[in-house]
Amino acid sequence: MVMRFLRNGTRVFASEQHTILSAATVIGFIYCISAFLGFIKNRLLSGFFGDSAELGVYFAADAIPNLIFSLLISGALSAAFIPVFTKHYKKDSENAWDITSSLLNVSLFIFLIFTVIVMFSADFIAKEIIARNSDLTVSDLAMMASLMRIMMVAQIILIFSTFFTSILQSFNKFVVPALAPVTYNIGIIIFILLFIKPLGIYAPAYGMIFGAVLHMCTQIPLIRSVGYKYKFLFDIKEKGIHEVYKLMVPRTIGQAAQKFLNPLYTNLALFISAPSNVILTFATDIQSLPVKVFGMSIGQAALPILANAIKEDDNLDEFKILLLKTLQQIVFFVLPMSVLIFVLRVPLVRLTVGASKYSWEATVMTSYSLGFFSISLVAQSLVMILARAFYALRDTKTPLFISTIAISVNAVLAIWFVRELNLGVWSLALAYTIGSYINFSLLFVFLMKKIGGIDFKDFLLHINRIGLATFVTGVALYIPFRAMDELVFDTTRTLGLIVLTGTVSLIGFITYIFFAWLLKIRDLELIIYTFGVIKKKLVGDTGPEVLND
Repeated sequence: MVMRFLRNGTRVFASEQHTILSAATVIGFIYCISAFLGFIKNRLLSGFFGDSAELGVYFAADAIPNLIFSLLISGALSAAFIPVFTKHYKKDSENAWDITSSLLNVSLFIFLIFTVIVMFSADFIAKEIIARNSDLTVSDLAMMASLMRIMMVAQIILIFSTFFTSILQSFNKFVVPALAPVTYNIGIIIFILLFIKPLGIYAPAYGMIFGAVLHMCTQIPLIRSVGYKYKFLFDIKEKGIHEVYKLMVPRTIGQAAQKFLNPLYTNLALFISAPSNVILTFATDIQSLPVKVFGMSIGQAALPILANAIKEDDNLDEFKILLLKTLQQIVFFVLPMSVLIFVLRVPLVRLTVGASKYSWEATVMTSYSLGFFSISLVAQSLVMILARAFYALRDTKTPLFISTIAISVNAVLAIWFVRELNLGVWSLALAYTIGSYINFSLLFVFLMKKIGGIDFKDFLLHINRIGLATFVTGVALYIPFRAMDELVFDTTRTLGLIVLTGTVSLIGFITYIFFAWLLKIRDLELIIYTFGVIKKKLVGDTGPEVLND
């Protein structure tokens, strides 16, 4: 039995997923592992540094490296690369590989230029951009600049890894690309445990470099198996490269607007106080779990599969069916998760980052921020699907236009809340939530117009049933949570907190399943299907498919 598990567990790394749900199930499962490691990482950071200014500076230092990488490589390039690579590979695989190598080298060259700029101007960036109008000391600013330089090195390594991820996803291989972030977190954790005493806050920064190396090396065996061999090509006249950058430019502008929020939010959080940036980062990490497990995993799986669903005669019937099912699946999974996080926000914060050095005031403010973030989880997840639906249709301009509007509203509200109304760090989460719903609403309206609409009567009926089941689940979560918190469990101790959170979550899960069955919500089969896919991949169960999506 053990050997069978190991044999099938190894085989799943190279397997292909041909449906959105099967691919998303595997990706989401691995994201849960990555989230658990992220929990360990944050727990270690809060245990060593608490809600200190030092940790706030560490998180702030990543704003610019992450911004540059996201603009030039991760979101924009991968979204444009997959459709173009898939098209060229079907015609001429050798040419597709040459395009990949040239594109990789061009991207690396451009990024190195930005790296040199950041290396020489890190002190200016830290003082005048990231921490402008904050109360950080000269030593804090010098520390931020040094950390920023280290983090830029990690991003250089991640360029190769991101290309590997996009290539593998083009072949419907999602397991290893999803596993790579797991190894990235492992690298950071290793450096924290081994070098925190001699290096201090620099240990997790150097861990990012080590994690990036692991992130890349994890994908190398599989990337070689699909036929890719790196070539030192720099053919900027290649037609395929022009196609990628043509699609990429609107997406990059959109990413620029979106990622502009990161340094802005960091600056506003530091304007309140350096510990506020720690609070904002931890709240963001907790709320991102359901978005990654469901929204991001389904979104990554959806792009190549939705692209293949568009027929040569531009027939969108299959595309519409897949899109509609995917939207419903997102709501089915994420809506109850958002209610659970809202109700259990305080114990979740305490379990995730609560430590002797993390103050009760910081815990309360983190829970406030998490509560406002949780309201927008469905919108955040649906935006990932709707945007990728546009990319599959080779339309990157419409999402750019819409995201610019939403982000502008988001930014104005955030500045107004903090600078004019002097509200706490939780107001940044509120501004983000409002922006997320504006983004989702406009994307949905414009996409429906582009594809000719859907069966709204059936769609809304389905969503209303999910909403009703979620409402009852929220009541079933809140009442036992309040009762057990006050009368049953000693939540001053970690064990009592774990038992309380687990018990209430189980009650909520059972309630949601029961009412989903009672209301005949067809997505209930997804729960069974999810466990079936994982079991089939790891144990080798050859039983019948539960659901064909």
